[in-house]
Amino acid sequence: MLPARQVGFGVLLRRGLRKRCPVCGGKNIFSGWFSLHDHCPTCGYRFVREDGYWVSAIIVNMAVIEVLFLVVFMITVVATAPEVPWVPLVIIAAVMNILFPVFFFPYSKTVWMAVDLYFHPIETSEHPPLRKL
Repeated sequence: MLPARQVGFGVLLRRGLRKRCPVCGGKNIFSGWFSLHDHCPTCGYRFVREDGYWVSAIIVNMAVIEVLFLVVFMITVVATAPEVPWVPLVIIAAVMNILFPVFFFPYSKTVWMAVDLYFHPIETSEHPPLRKL
């Protein structure tokens, strides 16, 4: 297994988008849709690296939904101008901004872990204990 910094940002991001451990790519890191294990069941990597760690995952979640909505909004406005259907657009906005963050929640956590691991590689004190086979 290569250290996270050696595998590259693309690999880390793909692991995040597949809800995998950013360090080893291991599966089953969630015990439910909203519940992440404390450690990777494959490599033992501890997911929470500091207090307030998941605040950035919330930011990732909101940034993704806002960019997605901006794209939908711009396409709708350009495609229907000058008679923009504002009521359906507001309904779409409400549905997207309520449902998508719930759907994207676990992905925002794993994507955030991947981004954080790229820019803040594992330090010696963070190395997980070796697992017995």
